[in-house]
Amino acid sequence: MRSRHNGLSPMEPPMHPNDESTGTVNPAAGYLLAVVGSLLAVFVAAAAERWVGLDDLSLVFMLAVLVVAARTHTGPAVLTALLCFLAYNFFFIEPRYTFYISASQGVATVALFLAAALLAGRLASRLAMQVQALRAANRDALARQQLGQRLAVAADEDEVVKVANDIFRQSLDAHVWVRLGERGLHAADVQPPALPVLRQIEGLTQRHAETIEEHGWWFLPLQAPRGALGVIGLKLPGHVQLDERRRQLARDMVNDVAQALLRTRLVADLQSERVANETERLRSALLSSVSHDLRTPLAAIIGAAGSLDSYGQSMNDDDRHALLDTVRSEGERLDRYIQNLLDMTRLGHGSLALNRDWIGVDELIGSAVGRLHRYQPGTRFAVSVDHDLGPIWVHPALVEQALFNVIENAAKFSPPDEVVAIAAWRENDKLHIEVRDRGPGIPEEERRHIFDMFYSVERGDRGRHGTGLGLAICRGMIGAHGGEVEALPGPDGRGTHLRITLPFKAPPQ
Repeated sequence: MRSRHNGLSPMEPPMHPNDESTGTVNPAAGYLLAVVGSLLAVFVAAAAERWVGLDDLSLVFMLAVLVVAARTHTGPAVLTALLCFLAYNFFFIEPRYTFYISASQGVATVALFLAAALLAGRLASRLAMQVQALRAANRDALARQQLGQRLAVAADEDEVVKVANDIFRQSLDAHVWVRLGERGLHAADVQPPALPVLRQIEGLTQRHAETIEEHGWWFLPLQAPRGALGVIGLKLPGHVQLDERRRQLARDMVNDVAQALLRTRLVADLQSERVANETERLRSALLSSVSHDLRTPLAAIIGAAGSLDSYGQSMNDDDRHALLDTVRSEGERLDRYIQNLLDMTRLGHGSLALNRDWIGVDELIGSAVGRLHRYQPGTRFAVSVDHDLGPIWVHPALVEQALFNVIENAAKFSPPDEVVAIAAWRENDKLHIEVRDRGPGIPEEERRHIFDMFYSVERGDRGRHGTGLGLAICRGMIGAHGGEVEALPGPDGRGTHLRITLPFKAPPQ
């Protein structure tokens, strides 16, 4: 395989004579059309002279010259002009059936006819070639436009290669293979180049050269402002031979593909940078949000343990019991904070696995209420579960944790003399669990933000107590089941209704 800078291999095939892109016919067919057109002109002129009485028959032969010139190129047009000149002289100029011209004006007539036929044929041929060139340029422009439109919405390198393969196949009947570094990309129905061919194109990007290989692969570098991105190979079928115009079209389309690949690479780099910045922002927000809430129970535990160690022997049983209860309650509080952080980490990394099982809704609510009673024994609940409600197909531990977070949020901001109402019912193929409190409520403009991480609001789960992750974790766990959580205002402007909606699936018999 040989290559040269900014050119083609000496092995480049010549332009195919029946090139469909130019709209011209085969040269042999063009000359045959010249002969046939001249014969038809003779018959038409004879018929016009006999049955129509037309005297000036030169226009018939002139029309034949124009028709042939418009369909072919200069050579057949000149041949048609000469044949029509001879036929006109032989059959229709006195004396007939001879090339002798008796009158001087007859010589001038046929001479002027020949000159006019040659000039008209030449002009018609040039006009036809210009029209064919414009049509070819329009096809090329449409191909590049379609390529640009589809590349503009290509999201990654694989999609760019797929789009390029489709457009190259439509416009040039060529398959596309791309190598970016050590990675080869191609459509599913494209066979990559053989290993010996790949070894011969090593260093092509450094030489900025294009080449053609004897097995039909044409390789071009994918140029970028800071160097070549890689190499693109065009697999040309054996019957397809590209002229210089279509090769230039291929080069322009390759440049478009290179720009699209560069764009996807820049987008991927920007996305990675954005993710890194978002991760750093989340880490900083997490540390600033939970540092105080983690240190508070730790300080209480350390203080109670220190008091027991220093003064335990001099304390009575009630004081020791109170300090031990502080250690236990603050330890459980710290455990809840850490569990929320771990759950949020699992949700953020997409590693939350659902181990579904059938469990009763009343059992889930009872378990969550029981857990909260251990931390806040003074909270009162009013639970209402539809008696016809069967078991649901969920991950029990995750849904219970989500319920616990919602119930804890409601209990935290309910007045001591008010009950927290919990209701569960089925509506068509949806299960609704609603937790209602009688607290100060959440402003309407902030209601849709309370499920975001680290959103701070004085009412609800984003108040001064807690890490601000409870409702965000609840939304993630319920969303993993295909459900949703929403906050609704109380009926009289007081309190908040947090409604959990889950898909309801009938249990097997």
